[in-house]
Amino acid sequence: MNVDKSYILGIDIGGTNMRFGLVDPENRMEEFKRISTRDAFPDGCDPAERLGRFIRGYCERNAGGKMPQAVSIGFPSTINRARTVVVQTPNIPCIPDNFHVVGELEKELGIPVFINRDVNNLLLFDLEDLGVEARECVAAIYFGTGIGNAIMVDGKILLGHNGAAAELGHMPVYGNTRQCMCGNISCLETVVSGIALERIQSESFPRTPIPFLFQQHADTPELRTFVEGMGQTVAAEVNLFDPDCMILGGGLLQMDGFPEKALFQAVHRYTRKPYPERTLDLRYSRPNQENGTVGAAIYARRRLAESSYL
Repeated sequence: MNVDKSYILGIDIGGTNMRFGLVDPENRMEEFKRISTRDAFPDGCDPAERLGRFIRGYCERNAGGKMPQAVSIGFPSTINRARTVVVQTPNIPCIPDNFHVVGELEKELGIPVFINRDVNNLLLFDLEDLGVEARECVAAIYFGTGIGNAIMVDGKILLGHNGAAAELGHMPVYGNTRQCMCGNISCLETVVSGIALERIQSESFPRTPIPFLFQQHADTPELRTFVEGMGQTVAAEVNLFDPDCMILGGGLLQMDGFPEKALFQAVHRYTRKPYPERTLDLRYSRPNQENGTVGAAIYARRRLAESSYL
């Protein structure tokens, strides 16, 4: 098998889009590609077969048929602590529970395969990009299809006993009776996320396409309440961890007309006084479709350099 060890193939699977890129040791990306996640994983598909076919096809078209040193994939999922099994992916029905993706793909491709929560890879990218890697505690929330959450403590991403730490989107909200895609009732994600925004659009603004909601309706009670909920979500995390730095990102913040000032004010309004509100260091992830793929490569190189790194 012909392998080019100068590149890692980073893959970022989001609830909406799936992104590929070849990343060199300086974290420069080449041959960035993006496809629809729903097109990539239609209902009833074999996800391992689909991924293997996509990876081989990508390498044939963009790497002269050579395989990379490793493949590193970020999933919008709960992943076991050993980082070998995708336990649950609520927003992509085709990906089954307890999906042994590492074993299946390594057998198919013949090269190392690493998996991680997509938001952990985003945080690894942002830590370097924003120059905050040396901080004791950094928390990040990415508002996209769901609510992505990642936390770094003492230089390591917080995993939890089962590998399922930082599932902020699945915190129960008192009085909320909506059912989440994960199966539980009352998850935060059902009221503050891209999925929730789709519901608001269909109920209140059916003639306005999703990308233009904030541009045209940011001052309406529905969207003001939604942004207020985003601020409360961030404040809850800040109040819980008192981080050195709080990073915000995700597709919702990148929508045209998104009221960033209103979100900033809401975060400060609900953060506990006088501390941590007084010293809150709020940063924004650089809007870029490539962040997750580069973060996946950063993760793979750490795993290759230190086998115990998870």
